[in-house]
Amino acid sequence: MFRRPIVLVFIFLSLFGLTAAGSFARSAQAPPDADPGSEGVEGVILGGVDSAVAPGYRLVLAEVVFEPGAYATQHTHPTAIVVCVQSGALGFAIQQGTASVTRDGSEAAETLELNTEVVLEPRDCVAFDHFSAHTAHTGWNASDEPTILWEARLFEIDAPFTVFVNEEGTPVP
Repeated sequence: MFRRPIVLVFIFLSLFGLTAAGSFARSAQAPPDADPGSEGVEGVILGGVDSAVAPGYRLVLAEVVFEPGAYATQHTHPTAIVVCVQSGALGFAIQQGTASVTRDGSEAAETLELNTEVVLEPRDCVAFDHFSAHTAHTGWNASDEPTILWEARLFEIDAPFTVFVNEEGTPVP
């Protein structure tokens, strides 16, 4: 007799919880008035090698941690890069260029549309080659726990790794 109302209440609370979680994840994006830069993001190089086939370039593996509420405003990386989520969830959007996403270890890639937000979960990866398509993007922690990423980067040895840009894509000092 009371079973159906209890089930309906449970469904309502579950949907409310998912909606609230989605709202929290979206709130970790950079505030509209944020200065160019990042907040709550730390990284460390795990290892690397100078490339004999690409003189002047280095291939590294880095671990990057986005703390809860962390974000990076629009920026570029003058590199070819593959970023994979190890834990947590990464919100990601491109404003210029091209990028592709693979989900859960699949080799099937989906091309990201400009200004479309995606959430990457463990075993999801995003990849782009800034050398062939000038790719500007934003990123944020889309979970309530630290988000840990592993990044394979091929970059010019003396070039800065991250260049923050304004809305027009112009580098900001």
